[in-house]
Parts: sequence; structure tokens; C-alpha cells
Amino acid sequence: MSVYALFGVIAFGVLSRTTGSGRARSAGVVRALPVALTLTAVGTLLAVHTVTAVLGMVVVGFTFTFSAVAGPRVAGPAGGFQLCYILACFPPYAPQQIGDRLAGLALGMVLLAAVEARLLPEKPTRGYRTRLALAAAAAAQLAARLAADGRTGDGADDRTVDCVADDLSPARLPQGERPAAPSRTSRAYAQAGASARTLLHQLRGLSHTRPDRPDTLAAALLDAVADTCRNSAEALGVGAPPRPGAVHEAIVRFQSARRRAVHERPEPDPRFRAAVLAAAESARNVELAARVALDGRRIGRVEPRSLFWYADAPTWRLWSRRVRAHLTPRSVLFQNAVRVAIGLGAARLVAGLLDLSHGFWVLLAVLTLVRTTVVQTRQAVARALVGTLAGALCAAALLRVLGTDSLVYAALLAPVMLAAFTLGPLWGIAWGQALFTVLVSVVFAQLAPATWQLDEVRFLDVLVGSTVGLLCGLVAWPRGARRELLNAMARLLRECAALVTSVTTAILTGPGRRTPVDGEPASHALVLAQTAYAQYLSEPGPPEQDGDAPDWHLALMVGQHALAGSYWIPLYDRPDRAVLTEQEGHEARRQAGALSRALTATAAAADQRGPSYDPAEPLAPVGPPAADAPELADLEQWLAVLRNDVHLLRATASRPHAAGPS
Repeated sequence: MSVYALFGVIAFGVLSRTTGSGRARSAGVVRALPVALTLTAVGTLLAVHTVTAVLGMVVVGFTFTFSAVAGPRVAGPAGGFQLCYILACFPPYAPQQIGDRLAGLALGMVLLAAVEARLLPEKPTRGYRTRLALAAAAAAQLAARLAADGRTGDGADDRTVDCVADDLSPARLPQGERPAAPSRTSRAYAQAGASARTLLHQLRGLSHTRPDRPDTLAAALLDAVADTCRNSAEALGVGAPPRPGAVHEAIVRFQSARRRAVHERPEPDPRFRAAVLAAAESARNVELAARVALDGRRIGRVEPRSLFWYADAPTWRLWSRRVRAHLTPRSVLFQNAVRVAIGLGAARLVAGLLDLSHGFWVLLAVLTLVRTTVVQTRQAVARALVGTLAGALCAAALLRVLGTDSLVYAALLAPVMLAAFTLGPLWGIAWGQALFTVLVSVVFAQLAPATWQLDEVRFLDVLVGSTVGLLCGLVAWPRGARRELLNAMARLLRECAALVTSVTTAILTGPGRRTPVDGEPASHALVLAQTAYAQYLSEPGPPEQDGDAPDWHLALMVGQHALAGSYWIPLYDRPDRAVLTEQEGHEARRQAGALSRALTATAAAADQRGPSYDPAEPLAPVGPPAADAPELADLEQWLAVLRNDVHLLRATASRPHAAGPS
């Protein structure tokens, strides 16, 4: 009981990544208790044979590592769950001890939950809903100012807006607070956050492109944007679904009035009106996403269906879609799960075949030292072995001096644990392994008389586990996300090139005869690219490689802007649109073709990992939009945004060795 109580605390208090307030962490430990008890019971029964224990280890290792597809809140305790199985799947095979093991584990986890809730009640972090409310309120102020005088504010206000927009980045939140789960609410918050960031930047940009004279039609639409954002901010603040805003009806009126006003004199600026319409669409997305997040499935069907497909989808479909998206060797989450499963299975097999007396430490070394790249794993292993050797020498001296009095070791346990689990993470892997080795000696010296040979065994087990981890890292995707990032970005850029062609063709073909634009391949590619990029950022590399790498966040921006435009631009191509002249159609196709070829060339350069970008076909500026075809101005506005993103990406990628490591 004492062993399982102790390691229950270590599993879910140290190896698990839990965030939030003390009450939230305590609730997480309580929710994890049934799963932990099940894994302990299964591990105890499968310990009857090495083969069954290895097979169980592979399944447990893959399942809980792959649980990252469910978001950081679910994946947080994955290491703790794996430790529960690891501890129980080793000899002695003692099914008669299941009761004691489960009682000890439950005791340790219940005490940990009580400590989290009562003794360490951290203040709750500012949640994503609160951040969204602040962003919507800021957007309402900007839109109201633009409608009144065409300005967004002074420099100080602009910096405040930038801070509010950046605050919506998931990187600014603790892992457990990020809206990354497959659930309807999480998807809606993520979409609302992305739309709100886009809206804030769009409103900022409008102040620099405002026309010379007041545009009452655009001002009326901006007033509707301000009203809708204000309603959304109030609803998000109190957690109640927002009442339907005025922006949708305002967009319809704007489109009709813009059609009637094409022959106004003096002529209005079609680009400014197209930019205002794009901002209004972003505000509409914020409102609809907030309603989905706060009202759930009761909201029913939401248009456009392609963008809000999840609004009324059953829960099983939301989860199956996320899982299927990552059940591919192209997903870094799948790669990580396979890598960990192979490593833990191999370590359990080696420990069983060699009949190691403390084989548990072999698997724990694999679990804590394996990284996503072989370079990182090698560095971690080197530091861990040095730390373990130093800790073993210190522990051996401690055991020799203190003898076999268990009460002395019991008194030392709390301060040694405090040092190991606070100073270790602060000072690095070497210190952590050294202090943990001393802790192991203090723990096992209470269970039975221990000598310096215990620390010798501990060092050998860590050495075996480190060797297995290194071999696993060499075999299973040794470059981690670096190679996969290039594949994912190349695929995303190719899908964006296809979207540019499809949307342009649909607009120029006209309603009634067009082929629907399918954004699903680009959406799937964006998900994989975002995941690969997130892992890439967590893998430090040599500065001579990473310092000259392209700014891949710009490629993600290309994907987001391409998908957003592919949804709303065809939506507003009206049946009564004026027939385009041959010259207008030719110009639009030329611009779209040049952009599509630039995206394809960028993708090819990423695939080839090294060649610089050939500016043989520069991206020409957009020509003047057709005065009698506002929908064409919308298309050209979208192409201009994508063109700017590609310009920035090509500028960072044209440096030497830009495509990153091979």
C-alpha cells in the first residue's frame, strides 16, 4: 500500500501536466482515479507473462500518448496513467495483492486531491472566454470609431489593441486552458478567437485605407459590426448566449445598396468597401461562434455550413473526425505515440528477458527521457546518466552512514521529495536525476534493509532504459517535427493554391453553373500543419539551422486566410451581378494564376529542403477593381491579402539554407 500510495502522488503530482486553480487540479485528480485504478489492476494481471505485459505496455503507451488529440486537458495526466500500468506490470505476479495496491493508490490520489484543493489553491487564470469578451469589446470600440471619423485611435490605443489580439493566442494560455479539444465548445472558442484576432487587425488596417470622403454605406455596416461585437462581449462576459446581432441583415443591405451604388459619382472606393465587408464577415463569425460555444447543440444548423459544420453535429462525430485526422504517419501526434509505444514495449521486453530486479526504473527512464528528436534524447540521456551516477554515489554514502534505521529515512523522505521535485525542474535533468536517485534510496530503505548495491542497480537500470530510448529515437522519426513540418507546410500551401484557383473559377463562372468550393482538404492540411508547427517550436535546434528558417507562422496565416475567403467570398457572389468583360475576367485569372503558381513554388521549395526561391514571376500588384462588379472587388481584396502573406513568406525563405535542416 505504501509503495502505491507514494507513486500515486508522484504519478499525478509530478509526471502529469495539470494546470489551473487548485480546485481544478483537484477535480482532475479525482476524475483520473477510476482510470488509474483500472490500469493498476490490468497491469497486475498481465504481469503473469512477459509477453502479455509487453503487449499491454505497447497498447497503454500508444493510447495515452495519442490522447493528445483530445487536447491538453485530457493529455495532461497521460504520464501518470502510464506510470500506474508500469508499476503494476512487473514481477512479482501477485493478483492477491490487487486490493492492497488499489487501496494504496486511491489513498495517495485522494490525499493529493485534498492538498491541491486546500493547501495549494492557486488563483484561477483568466480564461479564454474572458479574453474573447475583452477582444470583442475592443473590436466594438474600433468599429464605432471607424464609423464615426474613419480612425481607430492613437498609437497608445493601437498598442492596447495589439495586446488584446495577442492575448488570444493559445501560446499565451496554460496548456490546460487552451481551446484545443474536439468538443463543440472548444472548437467554437478556437474559431471565435481566430476570427476575433483577424477582425481586430482588419479594423486597424481600415484606418490606413479609408477613402478621402465619408462613405455612409460603409459607416452603416461598421455601426452594425460595433453593435454585434458589443452584444458578443456582453454575452461572453456573463456566459449567456448572445442575442442575434444586426450584422447579418446589415451585410445583406450593404450588398444590395452596393449593387445600386456602382454608378455613383464620384465613384466610391470598391477596395475600401470590400475590406469593410470582410471585417463584417469576421464579426459575424465571432458572434456565431460565441453562440455555438454558449448555447451548444441547441443552436441547430448554422450557415455557412462548411464553416460551422460542428454546430449541430453529434458528439461522436466531433471526436471521430479529430481522431481520423491524426491517424496517419503524417501526424506528429501519431508519430509521438508510436515512438513512445515502441520504446516502452522494448524496455519492458528487455527488463523481462534480463530479469532485472528493479526493471521498473528501465521503463521510467524511457518515459521521462525520450524526446521527439534523437538529438534531444541524446542530450537528455547524457545529462541523466551523469546525474544518476552522482546521485548514486551520494545515496550510497548516505546509506552507509545512516545504516538500516527506517525511522531516519522516514524523517528524510519529505525534505528529499521537496528538493527533488522543486530543485530538479529548476536546475535541469542532471540535478533532477541525481535528487531522484537519492529519493529512491530513501524510499526503498524504509521497505527493506538497503545497501549501496541498490544505487548500483538504479544506475544500471537507467543506463538500460536510456539505451533503449536512444535506439527508439534513431528508428522512429529521429528528426521529430522538423522533417514533418516541411511536409505539412508544403501540403498546406498546395491546398491553398488549389483553393485560389477554385474560388476564382467559381466567381468568374457565376451562380447556377459553378462547382462548389471544397475546403475540407485545406482544413485537414491546416490542422496537421498547426500540430507540426507547435511541436517544432518545442524542439530547440542549432542556431545555424533555425536562425535562417522561414517564418512558418506566415504559412499558417496563408492557410487561415485562404480558408476564410473560400467560405465567404462565393457566399456574396449575387445572381444579379453584372456580366464581366473579357478583360476583367482575364485580369482576375492572371492574378489568381500568378498567386497559385507562387504558392506551388513555395511548397516545392519546402519539399526539396534547400533551394532558394526563383522570383522569375513576381507577384504583380492588383489592378483596379471593376466598378460595376463589387463581387470582383471582394475577390481581389482576398487575393491581395494572400499576396501580401506570400510576399512575407518568400522574403524570409529566400535567405540561404532557408528550408531548414535535412
